[in-house]
Amino acid sequence: MIKLLLLVAALIAGIVVGPMLAGNQGYVLISAANQTLEMSLTTLILLVILLFGAFFLLEHLLKWLLSLSSVTRGWFSGRKTRKARELTSSGLVKVLEGDWKQAEKLVVKSANHSDTPLLNYLAAAEAAQGQGQLHQRDEYLRLAAEQDSDSLAVALTRARLQCQQHQYEEAVATLQEMKSSHPRNPLLLDLLKQCYVQLEDWPALLGLITPLKKYGNLSDEQLDQLEEQAECGLMAQISQHSGSDGLMGHWNSLSRKAKQNPELVACFVREMCARNADSEGYTILREALRKKIDSRLISLMPTLKLTDYHPAIVTLQDLLKYDSNNAATHSALGQLYLRDGKPKEARTHLERAIELHPTVADYGYLVEVLEALNDKAAAARLSKEGLTLALPAKI
Repeated sequence: MIKLLLLVAALIAGIVVGPMLAGNQGYVLISAANQTLEMSLTTLILLVILLFGAFFLLEHLLKWLLSLSSVTRGWFSGRKTRKARELTSSGLVKVLEGDWKQAEKLVVKSANHSDTPLLNYLAAAEAAQGQGQLHQRDEYLRLAAEQDSDSLAVALTRARLQCQQHQYEEAVATLQEMKSSHPRNPLLLDLLKQCYVQLEDWPALLGLITPLKKYGNLSDEQLDQLEEQAECGLMAQISQHSGSDGLMGHWNSLSRKAKQNPELVACFVREMCARNADSEGYTILREALRKKIDSRLISLMPTLKLTDYHPAIVTLQDLLKYDSNNAATHSALGQLYLRDGKPKEARTHLERAIELHPTVADYGYLVEVLEALNDKAAAARLSKEGLTLALPAKI
């Protein structure tokens, strides 16, 4: 704009000054080598002004041509981007539909011009795994990581796909790399939980309980069940590798709250019985029942192999003083009396258990008692009743 104003000003000056110099134009001589050029001063000034004008026009022409080329390139580039968006969108829909082959083709084809190449490669990885092409899946995940090496989305996608292929150890390694920088991510914690359960890595799962309580999406009931599963699994491993002594040492190391958990007590007693440590198991079971009556624990009493059943019978009789209508207690007492060679007492408690809560097992025990008492008719009648109970109800 300034150059144009200068050019106009020069033209105006020429128009004004030109007539004034018309009678006294002056003389200009230009000599170069053997060539000479002479003209009036007015002519020289006009030539200079015209030359500057030509330069200005040439400059504007070049700028216009360059801007036209930029617009053309932008149009073609924008067209490729729009096409890539359309292909990516179609590819993601195919992923959701499970059309893995077509999905992979679309998202890979559009990756180079996509606004979100990371998303394209992650979708391609899922499509490749859907076709069973694990090597190709890992290649797409590598390309995705090149877009953002610290991407949590890449790590979570890789771990999720590895879990789907039962590559739990690889998934744990993937997740552990991101855990320090993203310790509160609920999806990361959930994937770790799944891996630890499948790998039966109970110590690691127990260490994950607190973060899951703070940042996970599990309910309190689900967390309690998960913790019980981990504790019971750990007891089984300790029992297998260290025997009843190692298991007892582990039990003594547990918190008071854990020792009062009926499910954990039941796991401990079963593992002790599996190691022929029924007497030690009974001691823990008796102490737990004194603090809290629980049908799961009561039902374990008849499973114990004891040299003397009298202490166990006394323990159950004491429980009836607090809850005389507990079917599990009557059933356990009936079974213990049967083992102790007292069929009359066994019959009384088993009949009461069936009256309160009939089960096929109690019918079977009562039939055995009646046969011991030589009451064949009653045994046959109860066998039919028990069989009726065992059969599925007719609709």
